[in-house]
Amino acid sequence: VTLRGLAAELGVSPMTPYRYFENKEDIFEAVRDAAFERFGDHTLATEASSRQLPALEQLATMGRAYVAFALAEPHAYRIMFEIDHLVPDDPKIRGRRDRCWQPLIQVTTRCVDEGVLAGDPLTIGHCCWVTLHGLVTLHLSGKLEIERSLDDLLEPVLQMIIRGAAPTSLPVGVAP
Repeated sequence: VTLRGLAAELGVSPMTPYRYFENKEDIFEAVRDAAFERFGDHTLATEASSRQLPALEQLATMGRAYVAFALAEPHAYRIMFEIDHLVPDDPKIRGRRDRCWQPLIQVTTRCVDEGVLAGDPLTIGHCCWVTLHGLVTLHLSGKLEIERSLDDLLEPVLQMIIRGAAPTSLPVGVAP
């Protein structure tokens, strides 16, 4: 991607992007920022609309919503997670990520507080994220090719996450 190429695609003069952005990295940051904003809105809306569900169902709903966002906006998803940030410790970037992350932590905290999951909610949240991120990333890159699709694996993956964090007193077959 070049600013000159972007200008040509937009049908503007080669210098127009420089009125708004210093360089192409600034454009990527703006696109990433907008993607995190949409993802945060999606995550917050999902958490709010699923509060009435039992805790484990809410957690599974959050997982499905994560995957749905990635499938609906694969380019935004890739820019969010695959391209390095120019300033990784930038408070604005951290704020956007936290906004996306907090609803999941609220739900895992609810699960732990209600006794349907055991452990540290932050660790459980990370396990949810890294597992679903791996599933989505393999799917988007066309590498999920060993006789199972994302659709085949999503529900079993959610079940394994829940079973892996289930207290020992909870029956293993509890469905989200």
